[in-house]
Amino acid sequence: MKILLKSLACFLVLILTVPALAGTVKEFSAEMVDVQSGRVVQKLAITPDKIYSESLNAKGQREAVAILRLDQRKMYLFLEETKSYLEFPFNKEKFTTADLTLGMVQTKQEKAGSEKVNGYQADKFKISAKVMGMTNTVYHWMAPEFDPLPIRTEAGGVTMEMRNIKEGRPDAALFEIPQGYTRDKGMEEMMKAMMGAK
Repeated sequence: MKILLKSLACFLVLILTVPALAGTVKEFSAEMVDVQSGRVVQKLAITPDKIYSESLNAKGQREAVAILRLDQRKMYLFLEETKSYLEFPFNKEKFTTADLTLGMVQTKQEKAGSEKVNGYQADKFKISAKVMGMTNTVYHWMAPEFDPLPIRTEAGGVTMEMRNIKEGRPDAALFEIPQGYTRDKGMEEMMKAMMGAK
């Protein structure tokens, strides 16, 4: 269940990113680092029509992966523990943010300043996110070079920052289903039920 929740977190990261994805984003890869500990917690790879998000545990091992393929209109969640994956349809032209999160997330955003982060000029936004009835406040620093992903995020006393940024096309293999993984349709149905899908 812990790994499933990690995958769900990856899922929500991608979903909240997509509404800003206009198809002209630069290609790059980066690591999200916990500023307090210096630990890499997530690896990202971005192209105009693909997003890869990998969560790492405290030992630096891969725990969960989410891949968004706008070109295929599909979202994939990979469970490392069982070497299985879940597949969901995705159509960014058809759905709103609320639809994509199956009603789980509602957000309110307001600008809260502007400053440099790792040498990049970024606008700071205060985001109030209501998830499953609970409201949380998150701060995002958005630099145009890396839109739609924030270069820095602060929530619950934890600050994450994008580092080791490499511009250029990421490895195409990151966006494919790895060999040895099988599709778990039973888990797909369970996740849909968890998120209140009809």
